[in-house]
Amino acid sequence: MRTTETLPRKARITPDQLKVLNERAAWPWLKDALLDWTVMIGAISLAGMWNNPAGYALAVLILGNRQHGLALLGHDGTHYTLSHNRKLNDFLTNLFAWWPLLLTNGGYRALHTGHHQHLSTDNDPEIIHKKSRAPQWDLPAPLTRILGYAAKDLVGYSIPDFWIIMTFSKPPLKSDYLGLAAFHLIANALLFRAGLWWVSALWYGSLVTAFMMFFRLRLWLEHQGSDLAHRLDLKPWEAALLAPHLSWHHWEHHQWPAVPYWKLPALRKLVAGEPLVTLSSLIKFYRVCPTAPSGHPQRMMSDRKVA
Repeated sequence: MRTTETLPRKARITPDQLKVLNERAAWPWLKDALLDWTVMIGAISLAGMWNNPAGYALAVLILGNRQHGLALLGHDGTHYTLSHNRKLNDFLTNLFAWWPLLLTNGGYRALHTGHHQHLSTDNDPEIIHKKSRAPQWDLPAPLTRILGYAAKDLVGYSIPDFWIIMTFSKPPLKSDYLGLAAFHLIANALLFRAGLWWVSALWYGSLVTAFMMFFRLRLWLEHQGSDLAHRLDLKPWEAALLAPHLSWHHWEHHQWPAVPYWKLPALRKLVAGEPLVTLSSLIKFYRVCPTAPSGHPQRMMSDRKVA
């Protein structure tokens, strides 16, 4: 099995190129975070104005989609891509991304570091999680089965998965819980005082339903059936719906994890000769691939053979 360290592709990136790519800047991240929050506030406001079940259901879907976007921005923050000032990096990531999702940057970093260190092995937290939730991640997997589980997520099927994420993402310091607790206590106190208790219900309801649905669908795009990551080529609507904030450049991220997400397209151009995998070809692969149980770490997909 090939590993990130043994791949020869890294040699194509010179030290000078990598130095430029690794430069930190908070504004691109903050701009995307504020855009996500604007969309969510707009969805909540419109739902309140319409005040009907269809409006609230639509708001849940929009909230879950953008909560997923916040998680991906939070993921970037775990790699210290916002600022060389680590306290500032973590504060911004917690305030705008992780705290609203009931997580902390320190806790998720502890979990995610294990994913990078033990990628596609029995010690990879993602592999462990998938094994524990068998047969959800069994291969082959026709699209109907994948979407069937996604539909179940909308009625709370993945609440246990959300709990697993929270318990696996325990912060290294108990003091990290202070900011998390303060955020939710203050936010809910203000909402209840203003008579907007239903906003809290929408937010937490979205977290354990639509957010988990989008989380599940993105996991199918990344490592399933590959020991590194699928090098995806998504259409704009596919990326916006399933892998926002350029997270579909996951192949590049795993080889150069210190590069901020908004620089990954420039990085991809430097290794433009590597084959790309379309969403349709990935769906086809999952339908006809060899049998493998949930969490099976063995490489199964040859990216070079996928159109």
